[in-house]
Amino acid sequence: MAVFFGGIIYRVLKWLVVPVPTMIMLTPAPITRMGVAKRLGLEFLSFGSLRKAGRKLWLGGWLFHLLLGITLLTHIVTIFFPVIWSTVGYTWYELAGYAGILFAAVISFLLFRRLVHPGVRFFSKYSDYFLIFLIFSLAFLGDYTRAFGKLDQGAVSSYLYGLLTLQPVLPPSNLAFLTHFLLAQLFLMYIPFSKVTHLVGWVLAPTRNQRNIARSEWHRNPWNPEVKLEPWESYAARYQKELEELGPGGERR
Repeated sequence: MAVFFGGIIYRVLKWLVVPVPTMIMLTPAPITRMGVAKRLGLEFLSFGSLRKAGRKLWLGGWLFHLLLGITLLTHIVTIFFPVIWSTVGYTWYELAGYAGILFAAVISFLLFRRLVHPGVRFFSKYSDYFLIFLIFSLAFLGDYTRAFGKLDQGAVSSYLYGLLTLQPVLPPSNLAFLTHFLLAQLFLMYIPFSKVTHLVGWVLAPTRNQRNIARSEWHRNPWNPEVKLEPWESYAARYQKELEELGPGGERR
C-alpha cells in the first residue's frame, strides 16, 4: 500500500508540474468548468471515447471496469463490513460471486482479442500481456477460493485488520488465498509504474479537462521570457522616418 499510494502521488505530482500552455482540447469542447466536469463524468460512466474505437472493445472495456469495481466493493464489504450482507440479503453476495466469474470471462475476451487482432497484436508489448495474465490470475484464484477454497472469512478479516492496525496475526493457512493475496500486493505495487495509472491520469488529460477558450483568453508559454510591450506612440515616434518611407501601402518609395 505504501508503494501504491507513494507511486500514485509521485506520478500525479510529476504530471501536474508539466506546463500545458497550448490549448489541445478535443472539440467540440465545453467552455465552462461545469461543462468540463460534466464531460469528464460522462466519460467516466460511459467510456464514450472508447466506443469510437469499436463497439466490441468498448463493451469489453466497459464491462471490465464495471465488474472490477463490483469486485473491489464486494471485497471491502466482505472483509471489513460483513454485517451489511445480513442487512441487504445474501442473494447479493451470491450475485457478486457470479460477477467475479464474468469478470474472468471478460479478461479472457480482452486477451483473446489482443492475440488474434493483427493491429492490436503488433502494438502489444510484453508488459501488456504480463498485466492481463496478472489480473486474470487474480480473478481466477479469487473465484476458485470463493467456490472451492473453504476459506474462513473471519480469519481473513482478523488477518487484514491486524495488518492495518500494525498488530499482525497469522494468516489463514489456505494456499489459494495466500497466492491470491500475494498477487494482489504485486498488482498494487505494479500499478504506479504501468499504464494502469490511467485510473487517475485520465482526469489530468489536457484533451479532456481543458475548456474551449483558445480565442477568448490569451495563453502564454510559461518558459518564454517576459516581453515588455511598447506603446504604439513611442514606437511610431522612434521609427517615424522609416514608416514615412514605407508609405501607406508598406512599399518603399
